[in-house]
Amino acid sequence: MIVSQVPLHEVPVVPVGVEPWPLVALIHLQAGIVILDESSRVVFVNEWFLRRSGKQASELIQHHLTDVFPHLISSYFCSRLALSVKTGFPAMMSHSLHAPPLPLYMPHLVGHPPALLSQTVHIIPMGKQAARQSGRQFTLVQVTDVTPTVRREYLLRTRVDEMHHMARVDALTSIGNRREFSEALESETRAALRAGESLGMLMIDIDHFKAYNDHYGHPKGDQCLREMAALLKRVVRRPRDRLARYGGEEFVVLLPGTPLAGVVEVGREILEQIRRLEMPHAARPGGGIVTASLGAVALVPALPEDGAVLLRQADEALYAAKGAGRNRLASQSAGVTELMA
Repeated sequence: MIVSQVPLHEVPVVPVGVEPWPLVALIHLQAGIVILDESSRVVFVNEWFLRRSGKQASELIQHHLTDVFPHLISSYFCSRLALSVKTGFPAMMSHSLHAPPLPLYMPHLVGHPPALLSQTVHIIPMGKQAARQSGRQFTLVQVTDVTPTVRREYLLRTRVDEMHHMARVDALTSIGNRREFSEALESETRAALRAGESLGMLMIDIDHFKAYNDHYGHPKGDQCLREMAALLKRVVRRPRDRLARYGGEEFVVLLPGTPLAGVVEVGREILEQIRRLEMPHAARPGGGIVTASLGAVALVPALPEDGAVLLRQADEALYAAKGAGRNRLASQSAGVTELMA
């Protein structure tokens, strides 16, 4: 039987009161085991640790870990080790809080580069009373490979992120959905309230969309909505601006830090870009192309609930545009509605 290529009877130090044969369990344990003496020299190292460190037993036995792994000098691992030896209390370095302290790698796979193991490290000193009784001081360092756990956690986080994304993105158009917009409206209203800034909003409704769907079919209707969303994304470009499909053929744009004049400017560009698409709409009254109606509003919030006020005003402006004949923009300020064809 060997201990890391060193016969058991040749192991430099065996803890007092422990026969060599129980070390067989430590040799084959599926975790890294290193035992240090009172001078922090290695007196035992098992096969698991050697395979993953790429070292021979002779390179570790009777050497300081910092001689073998110089990067450990002044490391958090060494400071925790010194504190545990001094106090007699064990310590743990969790993978979730600390980078892997030891250069231990997955056993080499052909065609794959070495991968550093995610590690949880336990430092277990012998204890002061036991050390006094035995006249020796030993410290056990146990390294557990938590790479599978880390990978599972990563996959779970990724899945949660995907589900979070799916819950806030409209599947058809790949822009925000009503839920995402409602959350953005709440947070941006609070931000505008703190900063004393104007918060602008546009509501956009595709004119006679039901007639379009009935005439061309739902696949063409879906394509129309996707093209409209793509057009809006090209116009609404600022990082903080929020674009969402609010429902059916209705879209909404939130424009933080934008006064009414700026909201109207964005709305007029959207109106013009939709007309330039020249998407045929034979089912609209009089025939022609796909157009849209827009409602534009802005306010400086005075209360956290003013986001709902802004949304209601945008909806009122939109219906004013539709009531005036569609294919136009209506802006509302202080209860006064202005129409722009």
